Amino acid sequence: MFINTRASKHVLKSIQENSCITITASSGVGKTTTLRHVALQMANANYDVLLVTDPADIVKFYNPKKKTLFIIDDLCGNFSINQSDIKKWEPVIEDIKLILEKGQAKLLAACRLQVYQDEKFESLSIFKSRGCNLLSEEICLSKTEKESIAELYLKNNASVITDYYNLFDCFPLLCKLYHDNPSLNAANFFQNPFSVYEAEIDKLLKKEHYTKYCALALCVIFNNKLKDDMLTKEMNEESRIIFENTFEACRLDRGTSRLVIKNELDSLTHTFIKKVENMYKILHDKIFDFLVKIYGQKIIYCVIKNTYSGLIKERFLIEINDDMDKCITIIPPEYHDMYIQRMVDDWSMGKNSLCIQ
Repeated sequence: MFINTRASKHVLKSIQENSCITITASSGVGKTTTLRHVALQMANANYDVLLVTDPADIVKFYNPKKKTLFIIDDLCGNFSINQSDIKKWEPVIEDIKLILEKGQAKLLAACRLQVYQDEKFESLSIFKSRGCNLLSEEICLSKTEKESIAELYLKNNASVITDYYNLFDCFPLLCKLYHDNPSLNAANFFQNPFSVYEAEIDKLLKKEHYTKYCALALCVIFNNKLKDDMLTKEMNEESRIIFENTFEACRLDRGTSRLVIKNELDSLTHTFIKKVENMYKILHDKIFDFLVKIYGQKIIYCVIKNTYSGLIKERFLIEINDDMDKCITIIPPEYHDMYIQRMVDDWSMGKNSLCIQ
């Protein structure tokens, strides 16, 4: 289910000619898909392909006798730069530079554009040497490529969305999501995907599917890292209180069984949820962006009080900025004092994030 685009051809040529390439774009444009496609082409060229989550693994698994392509997806965070990720690279960055200079190893990374452009990212100079921006005029999706993607994923419905190709950068993701949920109204979905997901959440409330509603809320509260253990084993007092507060905000009894929530998460697999390494996550980063804004409006008191502080810092503002992301939530005046108190509490405890991250 992949259309070979000028972007994928450019990235492949670039990694063949250079030791380190960083694919950049906003969410849903096709960074991960392009990354995987190019990795497979490099595997066909006799490269060992290794997915890396810990930078130290590059040093650990480097073999000077083998051609190796190290792959890193979502480099240094999703919505804004993750300082803890930067710190992971610092002890090994010079060793990695030496490895790349020797010529047997290559490094291919994917990174959200706003993270890549953050001034704090400058310290990771190896990733700034060669960037491939999928939204740049030279390699962005052409009309012909969009037509091919639409025909592949929408089949007979492709003609319905011809006028909506250029409304959103995340067009490839929308095609994939529609393919997986063909009952959606194609025209509505491609004109305003946010409203479609908002309507789905409203439907859960209207039909009193509160446990499903709560299951998705918990994914937001736990910053898209809801561990299976938290639903099946004993947990600490802080997490227990967060669960109970979220239950109440979602119109459930505070004593609701976590196993009921687990069942709902399992039932939402492939529509809203995926399970990765014993962790429940929203199917795609872009959908998570949507859900953070939706729940940030519907249960804002619960979110501000209970969620990971990094999520609050990245995705909530007191007033509108001209260049802010559309998925940022503007906090209503009546919650300003609570929001400021939450920030003060976190700072006074000397932490940028809660232990639930």
